[in-house]
Amino acid sequence: MMEIIKNEKYKIIIFVSSLIFIFFITNCSPSKKTIYVNPGDNSLMETFSNLKNLTKKSDIEIVLKNGIYYLEKEIQIKSDQQNNHKLIIRAENEDKAILSGAVKLNLLWKEHGNGIFVAKIQNKMNLDIDELYVNGTYYRMARFPDYNSEAKFFGGTSGEAISPEKVVNWLNPKSGFMHSLHSGLWGSKHYKITGVSENNEPEFRGGWQENRAGGWDENYRGGFHKEHLFVENIFEELNQPGEWFLNKETGELFVIPLIGTNLENSIIEGAKLKQLISFKGVENKPLANVTINGISFQHTKRIFMEPYERLLRGDWSISRTAALFIEGAENVTVKDCHFVNLGGNALFVNNFNNNIQIIDNYFSDLGESAICFVGDVNAVRTPAISYENTLPQNEIDLTPGPKTNNYPRNCFATGNLITKIGRVGKQVAGVFISQSEEITANYNSIFNVPRAAICINDGCWGGHIIEFNDAFNTVRESGDHGPFNSWGRDRFWQTKHNGAANEETSEQTKQRALLDCYKTVHIRNNRFSHSVDGHSWGIDLDDGTSNYHVYNNLCLGMGIKFREGFFRKAENNIIINGFGGFHVWFPGCDDIIRNNIWVSDKPFQFIRANPKFAKEIDYNLFYNPHGNSLFTGVSEAMTFEEWQDYGLDQNSIFADPLFADPENGDFAVKPDSPALKLGFNNFEMGNWGVTKPTFKEMIATVERDYNYLRDFDRSFATYKNNQRNTGKFKWMGAVIKNIAGEAEKSAAGLTEETGVLILSSSKKEMAGNTDIRSGAVILELNGEKTHSVKDLEILCKKYKNEEVELKISFGKIFTSKVILNEKSILEKF
Repeated sequence: MMEIIKNEKYKIIIFVSSLIFIFFITNCSPSKKTIYVNPGDNSLMETFSNLKNLTKKSDIEIVLKNGIYYLEKEIQIKSDQQNNHKLIIRAENEDKAILSGAVKLNLLWKEHGNGIFVAKIQNKMNLDIDELYVNGTYYRMARFPDYNSEAKFFGGTSGEAISPEKVVNWLNPKSGFMHSLHSGLWGSKHYKITGVSENNEPEFRGGWQENRAGGWDENYRGGFHKEHLFVENIFEELNQPGEWFLNKETGELFVIPLIGTNLENSIIEGAKLKQLISFKGVENKPLANVTINGISFQHTKRIFMEPYERLLRGDWSISRTAALFIEGAENVTVKDCHFVNLGGNALFVNNFNNNIQIIDNYFSDLGESAICFVGDVNAVRTPAISYENTLPQNEIDLTPGPKTNNYPRNCFATGNLITKIGRVGKQVAGVFISQSEEITANYNSIFNVPRAAICINDGCWGGHIIEFNDAFNTVRESGDHGPFNSWGRDRFWQTKHNGAANEETSEQTKQRALLDCYKTVHIRNNRFSHSVDGHSWGIDLDDGTSNYHVYNNLCLGMGIKFREGFFRKAENNIIINGFGGFHVWFPGCDDIIRNNIWVSDKPFQFIRANPKFAKEIDYNLFYNPHGNSLFTGVSEAMTFEEWQDYGLDQNSIFADPLFADPENGDFAVKPDSPALKLGFNNFEMGNWGVTKPTFKEMIATVERDYNYLRDFDRSFATYKNNQRNTGKFKWMGAVIKNIAGEAEKSAAGLTEETGVLILSSSKKEMAGNTDIRSGAVILELNGEKTHSVKDLEILCKKYKNEEVELKISFGKIFTSKVILNEKSILEKF
């Protein structure tokens, strides 16, 4: 009995001691200190200025009361201000505390005539504004052509904008900017007008916003589209309500207000800052354990004339700036924030960063991209810059992976709603990744964007997971792209691989494809849609992209493209009214295409790609409700039966997949579907995109311009309807044809559908001229355009028996000479 009492006594002592210990630890641990700040009294900036002292003894929570905080300068938070304590910066109420990079202008207005009002900006410090908001509404700089919301590109474009007839009427052209699409519709290019020539033609500085400039000189002035362009900030073009012009020499601001707007009692805001908040740390002393919650970021300047960095050999150049800029950080969470009406990028994760979580944020009306993860080029082993720069293979570093840790890794973009980005730049994305590792982009809804929803610029260094996203209404102001796009012009890739189908590919080249993208990228369980209007490659694994696994994706109105890479798998995907786009393959590429459902009247398409180079193409289900399936590239066009006779898809079938409820977007197959017998497995339907309830409500009201069940083209083969498909011809020992269609144009790397494509050639008959090779395109003969085979035939007769100069496109533009002998007479092949 005494023993029992004694044991119970000890238990009580231990329990009480534990409570005392917990109490001691709790009260001796640093407590969180909460500081409330208000707009208009400078308490916000004072708090951040004193942050190092505030964090000496405790974690800090800074709560922003409702209102607009006009920042006179960027808030910079460095790791040495933290004292190893947590930092929380949050709005008291979501989206009610606004950090603004604008200055509020107090102006006295006078009528100027023709509906224009003018006011003097007295403070010269405010003359560098480049975006204007009146009562919260975005006003556009005076422009030509006038803005038209129905226009496809830039709200209206015209080559007349820079015509001498137009330019001669401008009193001060140097105030102006010119914005254009890239000549190949691969994004956009932007310029400052620097003067006018004697012929009244404008002179420019700019164009560096693209890595593949398309005819650039040392100042990147070339390569812009000659029709899809507009000019702005020209006083003489001020003629529409909602436009403005600032004369920086006189300080006069000219505005035509929208109907019903009285400028005298309006709030006028001009964007001044490029960045609102920046986090700065370094790898050995990172800024850590920071949360930003519920804050609205608004009104930053445009950045198109800022310095841009060319990112390896992908198509992108970028300005490393954003409203929220994070560098050298760990364990940072950005949640429930709103990024709206920003002139540049919204959020940039730069160089060394680990576990940055970007969750449930809203991005809309942005000049550039929403979320960017970009590492340091010095972390890349044997880096090369620009498409044309081929690395000597005997000089490259053969160590897999990165050289340093100065890049983002283990980061997340989750549950974000991203729309209406790229108001200025068109080479933009909802989520952009370059020189980063293990980035997850999931449960995002991305729509109404000018180019890709998600873009990966290079193979450095893979391990990314792209899953459960809902991307639609993409590639709206550009071309030759998809809602997902990637490039892989990494250490192994050479510019001459534009003709990869003819390369004697060694096992060494194949294995080097895994030096940079050394971890597999997974694209899975997404819904990607493309509109009826326009072309999309869908899941576009472009030049060199290697080591990707694409599975369980629903593709509506688009397909899957593989080009110039190795080790790609596409399996268990559903493609509705899309196509297979397989271009420029290496022998032994080890690609796998199996267990997919292809329901389409568009071709299963191979261009300069031998399907027998793949490791496996089999166990697929093909179906066309209005005819046979079409296979192109091996010969002119093949039916499914002819395709199997060729030795491909031996276990595949042509049959109705029996979808469960396609009228309501459910493309799971029924239990008796023949696809299941082939090894196809149903995957979850409907769990794509944002999960935040308020975001789901917003998405429900968005009009999608893709009809899930739109009628298929009843023509058996749209491929045959292209008027440029006039057949094949023998010429100078080569087999040639017209470039015809978006696929051949893209495969050849051309910016327009023109030229004569060389399908095959004989070095012997070409007298050793190796420039006339498979995949090359003849653009000119003696300076005269060869738009078609017919043009080539006419010119060959004109210069018969002479030595002529050919302008050729094959990865780059160059010239080559050849003598037009008797074999220059064309024969039908």
